[in-house]
Amino acid sequence: MNTSTNFRSTLIALHALDPFGSKVGGIETHVRQVIRYRPADLRVILIGVDDSGQRKLGELVEIQDEAGSYWFMPIMHCHTVAVNSAAKRLLQSVTLNFFKNVLRYLPRIRALAREMPATLDIQRYEYSWLCQLIGVPYVLTTHGDMRPDQPMDSLLSKYPYLHRFNEGHAVRHAAHVYSVNKEQTERIRKEIKGAAGKTEFMTVSVDDRLFQPTPYLQLDGPVQIAFVGRLDHFKRPGMMFDVIRRVDELAPAGARFHYVGAADPTDFPEFAAIAGITTRHGFKNSAQIAELWRGWHLGLVTSTFEGMPVYVLEALCSGRPVCSIHLPQMHLVIRDDVSGTVLPGNNDSAELAQALANELLRYWSRIRTGELEPQAVSERVVPYKASRQMGVLYARHASLVRSA
Repeated sequence: MNTSTNFRSTLIALHALDPFGSKVGGIETHVRQVIRYRPADLRVILIGVDDSGQRKLGELVEIQDEAGSYWFMPIMHCHTVAVNSAAKRLLQSVTLNFFKNVLRYLPRIRALAREMPATLDIQRYEYSWLCQLIGVPYVLTTHGDMRPDQPMDSLLSKYPYLHRFNEGHAVRHAAHVYSVNKEQTERIRKEIKGAAGKTEFMTVSVDDRLFQPTPYLQLDGPVQIAFVGRLDHFKRPGMMFDVIRRVDELAPAGARFHYVGAADPTDFPEFAAIAGITTRHGFKNSAQIAELWRGWHLGLVTSTFEGMPVYVLEALCSGRPVCSIHLPQMHLVIRDDVSGTVLPGNNDSAELAQALANELLRYWSRIRTGELEPQAVSERVVPYKASRQMGVLYARHASLVRSA
């Protein structure tokens, strides 16, 4: 199939994602936005996976959406459970198996890249080796540092040296690097030779076509608190559930907790205490999540580390304040008494859990009394809206095409 008509260049997004699948997370949201906000003169091709097991592998298909067309080529079948859980053994790794299958279809991908000027867009360090084999320049977006002293669900905790090795290779050979975390941006600039002039900070983006501030509803009932995403250990789900329990005990009409994601919260013993006040929504796409935020009041963060959580940006863009334990980047979007609170500590102590519960209750009171305005909360994320930031990313790819 020749898809080159009416396009000036090609952007190939290389990621183990099914655009119709249920995988959630900041990287997946970013890749979906790369597709969604594409310029009219740019041919976007996603080399990804098929969660359904029904699509023919290696077949390039045209996908129609509200913006026109993009193209999708699955190169492996991937069960839904696998994409939403962390691998325990190396051979179970979705990233490793995706890497191997890209090699299998490498001649086909290289042929697509030669049809017109092309660039690659990647989010994983490991894929930089594939970019070199494909033979076109790539832009790397890296989504935050792991904390070596904290438990991790992924194989990175078992092979940190391999992670650093791949990071160095990916950054050195990238045409440009974006990091969603300021601290990581500075570390990369200092530690990796040649990185200083091509590495810059740019957070993940929030889809402002979907997420809009709306009035707070049901102010005489329970406070509605939500979390969207995977329940990785580094997000401290146990602490999160304990905070919800405390809010339920103290709020005048109690609390309700909403979880959106494919993980099983019953894996954590603390969930039992709030199971009766929890709604498990399962996987929802961005449009469905935006609609759900209309009925929710608050978000919370208990993570040991993060890049910039898309969930936080979506909550704030919807006009819903977020209360978080200390993560430096949260100060970019959370302002006390306007859009939420960032507490000074980052641990899972009972004292900090109670402090977070108290802050959620304080903001619930301010919502009920009308002191907090959804529009004022939403304005904190104006610089991070996809309508602005995706244009920056596309301009970078365009500049690489012009200089090739």
